[in-house]
Formats: sequence, C-alpha cells, structure tokens
Amino acid sequence: MRKKILQITNGIALIAAIVINYLATTGIFNGNTIGSVSEQYQNYFTPAGYAFSIWSLIYLGLLAFVIYQARSLFKQEASDEIVFQVGWWFVISCLANIFWIVTWMYEFTGLSVLIMALLLFSLIRIIIRTNMEMEDAPLQKIAFVWWPFSFYSGWITVAFIANIAAYLTKIGWRGFGISDITWTVIIILAAGVINVIMTWTRNMREFALVGVWGLVAVAVANWGEVQIIVYTALSVAAILFISSGIHGFINRKSFPLYRMNHENS
Repeated sequence: MRKKILQITNGIALIAAIVINYLATTGIFNGNTIGSVSEQYQNYFTPAGYAFSIWSLIYLGLLAFVIYQARSLFKQEASDEIVFQVGWWFVISCLANIFWIVTWMYEFTGLSVLIMALLLFSLIRIIIRTNMEMEDAPLQKIAFVWWPFSFYSGWITVAFIANIAAYLTKIGWRGFGISDITWTVIIILAAGVINVIMTWTRNMREFALVGVWGLVAVAVANWGEVQIIVYTALSVAAILFISSGIHGFINRKSFPLYRMNHENS
C-alpha cells in the first residue's frame, strides 16, 4: 500500500510542479515571470535566456522517471526497489520547485535561496539513495532514473549559484571590496571544481555536461562586454567537456550497451 501511495503521489507532485511552472510564464503570480524578475537582478553570472530551455529536457526526463517508477501499478514487475530508494524525496523536490517559483515571483529572494537549497538537497538525497555512482546498473535505470536526476541536479546547481548571485545583487552586497567581475570569475572556477568532482567521484558526466551548457550561456550573456568572464566561462566549459569525455572513455566497459555488444559478439 505504501508503495502505491508513493508511486501515485510522485506523479501528482510532478504534474503540480509542471502546471505551476507553466502558470509562471503567464504573469499570474504578482504580474511577474521568472525572466522579468531575473532581469531586475541581472548580474554577470546570469545565463543567456536560451539556457532555460533545458527545463523541457528536464521535465521530459522526470516524466519518464514517474512512468518508470509507476510501472507496477499496471503490471507485475520483478522489482520496485527504486520507489523505496527515492522515498518521499522526489515529492519534496517537487514541492520545493513549486514554492521556489512562488517566492521568486513575489520577490522574496532570500527565502527563494533557502528553498532552492532544499530542492538541491532533496536531489542529492535521491542521487545517494539510488547509488548513482554505480556504473554497472541496467540501462533502464540509467535512462529513466540516473539521467533525469543528473540533468536536474546539474541544472539546479547552476541555478542555485545564480539565485545566490541575484540575492546579493538585490541587497547591494559589496563583496568585501572585491569587484563583481572578480567574484564572477571565482564563482565560475568554483562551479568547474564542483562539476569535476561530481564527474570523477560520482560518475555523473551528465551533471557536468549541464554545467557546460550553463557556463557557455554565461559566456554568451557577457559576450562583447566582459571578456575575462567570457574567456573564463568558455575555458572551464571546455575543461568540463574534455573531462567528461575522458571519464566516459575510461569507463566505457561498464556501460550497458558496451556490455551487451561484447556479450553477443
């Protein structure tokens, strides 16, 4: 019974999050959209607008996850362990997503940072509980669990940093006398370190590739204006891309398609 409640609640929570995200584009909340609020607190780490299209991929992945974890509602399956591994953390992440939108739209920017921290924490809990560092998992689990949450957590990491930057911009933080440009370079380098760590300690190349997407968008947003940020963002993005490629090549034998091809040959 508990399993069915989790499966159904996961689906309802995701649908609610998608609906609220759609409504956020209409101006129904405080007459704002996510983009209009972002423009008020524009800073050097704000990605170019096109970067946010990644939400389409993220939600498609999450829909695939919800269907995958609910498959035993319609037919008998060998194992439903993923439902219990994820537990209530997916529901918590959806609720955090919803409340973040509301607080952002009503310009409770500081509170929105805390809520996004909860969202990121819930995704990290899912990553840990589903053993996402184990490369020899079945292809279905990789495609319908690991990839969606790797992309999601990778983007929320970028968004969390951008959210903090927006809040600091709003309150007029002076940065201990360090210029905004220098702080942005430091943040980009820190983001690069985080993504490299996730690649080589958790085998989450997809997480880092989302980092590449976000950093290129930061470079595009600053193109022709602050070249040091452009060069730094592009350089770190290139390092992450190469790092992910090297990691994938080294660990290629653990990928299910590689194993299947060699077992049949």
